[in-house]
Amino acid sequence: MNDAPMKLTTSQVSLILQRAAEIDARGDTLSIDELERIAAEAGIDTRATRTAIAEFIAEEMPAAPPEPRVSEVPAVRAWKSSSPSPLRILSGGAVGLAYGFLLTLSESAAILGLGGAVLYLVLRAVQNMKRGEQLDFQLQNFALWLGTMVSGLAASVINDDEFTAAVLFAWLITSFLGGLLVRFGPREEQPEEETPQIGPGDR
Repeated sequence: MNDAPMKLTTSQVSLILQRAAEIDARGDTLSIDELERIAAEAGIDTRATRTAIAEFIAEEMPAAPPEPRVSEVPAVRAWKSSSPSPLRILSGGAVGLAYGFLLTLSESAAILGLGGAVLYLVLRAVQNMKRGEQLDFQLQNFALWLGTMVSGLAASVINDDEFTAAVLFAWLITSFLGGLLVRFGPREEQPEEETPQIGPGDR
């Protein structure tokens, strides 16, 4: 078989065409083994037949298109609530102590202290709102009004019952309003790092 001619004679071509016509008339298909057998019967080297089949398949079978690469857009996620900050809670208590001290001085000082306390709470509520830290805000708010009560009562120049009731009322109001702002206000989003996706062309 290795000595088979690489060119076909007229009789070989006639035989192959006759066989192809018979197969075409029946509408059959050939397996590779059958094709090799027919070629071998016609005197064609099996290795040459296999090479021709491989070239035909490579030309006729379209290559699969490359998969589109997924654009690496960083995902975003809301800030995770962290543990309450002791430093921020202490700062709230310090603001309360200062406000309580101003209440004992004069009416104008008390108004100034109230403005500072409210501004502090608004700023803290907005910051905690962006990060969804409800507990952190409530602890800071509580520390502020507790410091106010301690400082005011320590001065002993204010009616204890009325002052305590006023501070408790202010704490409840700011806790409710600030809590609503932190709970339902818009969240700040932070980028989330993802593992880059490698497309087929990068391998």
